[in-house]
Amino acid sequence: MISHRLLTQEAIAQLIDQVEKDQHLLFYSYLTQRMDKAKFIGQYVDNQLTAILAYLSELSFPAFSFYRINQQDVFFPELIVYTRAAIKLDKNVICGIILCQRDLQLFQSFGLITGTPQRFFTMKHIDQSKLFESNMTQLVKEHEFSEVIAFLHKGEMKFFTKSEIERCPFLGVKEGGEFIAVGGFHFYDPLLVEIGNIVTRHDHRGKGLGTLVTSELTHIGRQLSADVYLGVLAENLPAVHIYESLGFQTVAELSIVDFTLSL
Repeated sequence: MISHRLLTQEAIAQLIDQVEKDQHLLFYSYLTQRMDKAKFIGQYVDNQLTAILAYLSELSFPAFSFYRINQQDVFFPELIVYTRAAIKLDKNVICGIILCQRDLQLFQSFGLITGTPQRFFTMKHIDQSKLFESNMTQLVKEHEFSEVIAFLHKGEMKFFTKSEIERCPFLGVKEGGEFIAVGGFHFYDPLLVEIGNIVTRHDHRGKGLGTLVTSELTHIGRQLSADVYLGVLAENLPAVHIYESLGFQTVAELSIVDFTLSL
C-alpha cells in the first residue's frame, strides 16, 4: 500500500543521523538549517518511509531536494502528483534540484528534465596546511550589507538569500572604497558549514582575490566545525583547481537540474 504525507518534526529529526552528509549535503541542509522553511513530502510503502521530496520557497525559484531511504524503489509518479497538489505549484513551473546520477536517471525516465544538467562537485576541506592568511580581507559590517547584496546580485549569485549575510560572516576586499571581491557562507553552524557567495568584480579577476577570500573563509569555518564544504560547477576548472590548492577534495559528483512537475 502506497501513501503520502508531510513529515512531522520528529520524523525529520530522526533522519539527521541517518543521512551521509558528504553525499547528500543539499538534503542534509534541508533537515537542519532549512527545516523550519521547508516542507517534506514522504512516500510510504506498507507504512515504511521510502522516499522524500523536500520543497523550499525561500529562493528565487521553487527549490527541491530528493532522498531515498535505503535505496528502495520509488513510486515516482505518485510522489510527484501528491507533491504538486500539496504545495500548489503549477505543473509547468521550472524548479531546481541537485541529483546524484541514479536519481538524475529517475527524473529523466519520466521526462521531467528541462535543459541540460550541469555537473556539480561537492568539495570538503581536508588539509589545513594549504591555507594561508591575508591582511587584504575585512569583515563586512552591517551598514555595508545592502552594498554587498547589490554586488552579489550583479554577480548573478542565483542561490544567495538575504538571510545568509544577516546570520553568517562575510569578508570583502575593497579598492577606492568599493568592493572588488566578497565571499561568505550559505550555512555557518556546527552542524553544517558551507562556503559560498564568492564573487570577484570582473575587472579584477585573475588576481587571486577569490583565493584569498576562500582561504580566509575556510579558516573561519574550521574554527566552528571540522567539516567545511563548498560547491562548484565541474566545468569551472580554474575554481576547482584553486579549491584543490587550498586543501579541498571532491567528495560527491552530482548534477544541477531544472525540472517540471508535469507528469
